[in-house]
Order: sequence, then structure tokens, then C-alpha cells
Amino acid sequence: MSELLQNIGAGFLNATTFQGLLLIFLGTLWGIIGGAIPGINGSISMALLLPLTYNMTPLQALPMLAAVYVGCEYGGSIPAILIATPGTGAAAATVLDGYELNKQGRGGEALLTSLWAGTIGGIGSALLLMIFAKPLADFGLMFGPAEYFLLALFGLSIVSSLAGKNQIKGIISACFGLLLSTIGIDPFTGTQRFTFGIWQLTSGITMIPLMVGLFALSEIFLQIYKNKLKKENIKGVKNFRFLRPKEVKRIAGPSFLFGLMGSVVGAMPGAGGSIASWLAYSEAKRWSKKPENFGKGEIMGVIAPESANNGVPSGALVPLLSLGIPGSNSTAILLGAFILHGVTPGPLLFVNNKSIPYTIMASMLLAQFALLIIGHLISRPAIAITSASKVYLNSIIIMLVFVGSYASQNFKLDIVYALLFGLIGFVMKLNGFIPSATVLGFVLGDIFERNLRRALTISGGSVRIFFDSTLSIVLVALVIFGFAMPFITGAINKRRQRKTQK
Repeated sequence: MSELLQNIGAGFLNATTFQGLLLIFLGTLWGIIGGAIPGINGSISMALLLPLTYNMTPLQALPMLAAVYVGCEYGGSIPAILIATPGTGAAAATVLDGYELNKQGRGGEALLTSLWAGTIGGIGSALLLMIFAKPLADFGLMFGPAEYFLLALFGLSIVSSLAGKNQIKGIISACFGLLLSTIGIDPFTGTQRFTFGIWQLTSGITMIPLMVGLFALSEIFLQIYKNKLKKENIKGVKNFRFLRPKEVKRIAGPSFLFGLMGSVVGAMPGAGGSIASWLAYSEAKRWSKKPENFGKGEIMGVIAPESANNGVPSGALVPLLSLGIPGSNSTAILLGAFILHGVTPGPLLFVNNKSIPYTIMASMLLAQFALLIIGHLISRPAIAITSASKVYLNSIIIMLVFVGSYASQNFKLDIVYALLFGLIGFVMKLNGFIPSATVLGFVLGDIFERNLRRALTISGGSVRIFFDSTLSIVLVALVIFGFAMPFITGAINKRRQRKTQK
């Protein structure tokens, strides 16, 4: 224990030099900007900054890049709340209640709640990383193909929460997302699936065009259809105020717990912020006393996903630092930075270069405080910009959607995809289907399919593999519970209503 404290202390000494703090601050700022621009996610922001680190030492470059990762996770929530356009995939769940709060004139409250929730969740995750990096890596190794499939299936149980009373339409929406995730090259046979002779589809559908189309463009089309461009008046800037200490205290507990959840999910290679935020949103709704408020401007619908996805970066560093395995696109860029600077991540890193992992961990914690400062400085201007006339604002949003879609892969066809999914989302909303369930199915589709096929290949087609380990049995129980819970709570609520009517 004393050795651990010494290592943590040395990490903070390295990170708290003037130059170290300046690089952490600049990295966090760049990450927020990158996360706030649709199409420029964490991995792209880090990749753009990577060439500037050539002449830096590892103790300067790696902490700065880690701070970029932290900033991006929060940055994605800014457009998600203010213009219903998630800057990153992890912020998609935040749109559901964050944008509703903004339409109610509570944009400032939603934005600052997101900031505080993300900061507290990130602090909890960073502390967990410092203390339990190696045990968390061991836990991540317990997940085989069967366990990852069950985790994805448990994630799909969120559909029951998202769909509300339209369970059938929610399931259909999610299945549509699963179907979209199969477009491209079969990962096992190498054959083309559902490409219809279009070579650009061989790499599959990119997340950004699908997401901004289903969320942002569909909302604009709906406003045009219902002639709401002039009627809707968002008063976020007029009602702006900083959160009071008692409000911060009220959200601290849930934020810390969901941040730990995000850290655990982030430690599982391939899971990432999207899954963490959707899982957190689902659990927050599942255990809420008023689940019917979710999707209508429930503040916990912002707290849960934001604290969880801000907890992911620290968790994602666990397999990278401890095992040398990148668990996400962003940590893959960070792995490249390690190699660029002549450092090999893995178990020996904690023996041969222990100052590096603990300096990175300390920097991740300090980046949370930089995030809090920068977030407060930019929140009011951001709200003022997005409180402009809806006609002008929607024109800017459409431009950002198309630019972000093109920037994701530099494919002109991605602009067409964004427009197509905007029209699909518009039709879905008109007919009571759930675009967010489609995004969820798409996000989980690859993990769902790959691990199902791997597990069945290993077992020779036997489904017993899904019940072979204690962890698998626990996950099966969670899956059953996840799908059954909305029906159970619905029955309980009906019984309560009958009693009150009597």
C-alpha cells in the first residue's frame, strides 16, 4: 500500500509542474472543442494533435493526449443538449432529456448539470483507476465471447425502457439498427452483405451519418412539418445561472456511482462510452420513482449517461496500461503515441517505467478540474449562440451535420446517408417508432454478432457455453431481469392506480 501511495505521489509531482498543468489544460480544451463538433470525435482529436508531440517527452505528450480524451467525452454533450446533435456517440443518450430540458428553457441547468456530473463521475473513475488498475484488468480478462454477447444482449434490454408503452415498435426499431450493423463485409467469411454493388458500403455504415441523421436532421424535418420553426422559443440564456452548492451535492452521489459504472464498462475492450451511457440511462430510468418523466426533460436522464461516459476514459486505460491492449479507437491512438515515444505498455510498464502510468493517471484526475473550469467559461456563450432564431440555427445545424458526416471518412456518400437517415428518422417519429433504439441496436450490433458467432464456433453450436461460468449465469439473470422489469413496474403502477381510484 505504501508503494502504491509513493507511485501516485510521484505521478502527481510529474503532472503538477507548470508545463505539465499547461499541457493538461490545453489538451482538455482541445478535446472539448473536438467533442463538440459532430464528426470530430476523441480519436480524431487525438490523432490531429499527435504530430505536435514529436519533440515532447513521454511524460509531456502522453498525459496531454489523455486529457484530450477526457475533454472529448464532455464536449459531445454540448451540442447534444443545445441542438439535439450529439458530438460523439457517447452523448447520444444525453439528447433524450438534455434537449427537452433546453426546449423548456433549462438549457443552462442541463449543460452545467452535465458538466458537474461528468466531472464527478470522471474523478471517481480516475481514483478507481489509480487504486484498482491491475484488479480491473484481471476482471476484464474474465470476459470471453459468451460473456460479451450476454453483455450486449443486456444492453439491448434498454429498448424496453426507451420504448415506454410502444414495446413492439421499440423492438422493431432496435432490430432495424441490428440489421444496419450487418451491412458491409462479413467479419468471419469476408463476403459482402447488403452492399447492393455499392463499393462504399463494403466498410459498413459509419456511426456519425446515422446518428446525426436520426437525431438532428429528423428533428429539423419534424419542426418544418409541424411548422414549429417560429413557434418554439428556447429561453436557455435568459434562465442561465450556475448551480448552487446544494444542487451539486444532490447530484454528487449518483454521478459518482454512474462514473464507477462507466469505468468498469470502459475497462472491457470494445465496450466504450456509447454502451456505458446507454446502460447508465437505462438503469437510472429503471430505478427511478417516476420513470415516465424520462425523455420529457428528466434531469437524471442527463446525470446518468454523462457521468458514465466521462468515467469511461480512465477505465479504457486499464487494458492499455496493464495489458497493452487498446479497448477503443481513442486508446488505439494513445497506443500509437506510446510506440512513437518508445514506450511499450503492458505489465512490465509498471515495473520498468512506473512513472509514466501513474503520471497519466494523475493527469486524468487533474483534467477533470480543468474540464470544470473550461466548462463554466464556455457554457453561457454556447447557450447564447444556440438561442438564436430557429431558422438560422437550423441552417447552421444542417451545415454541421453534412460537414461532420463528410469528415468522419472523407466520403461524399456519407452526406447522402445522413440525409437518408434524417428522412428515415422523421418517418419513424411520425409513426411512433424509436430512433434512439435504432442507434442502440446499431452500436451493439457488431459486438452482438461477432461474439455470438465466436461463442457458438467455440462450443460447436451448443448454447451451453452461455451457462458455463458463474459470470455468464449472472449476466443471463440480468438479461431476463432487464427485459422483464418494464412489464413488472407497469403492472405495479397499474395496481397502485387502481388502489388510488378506489
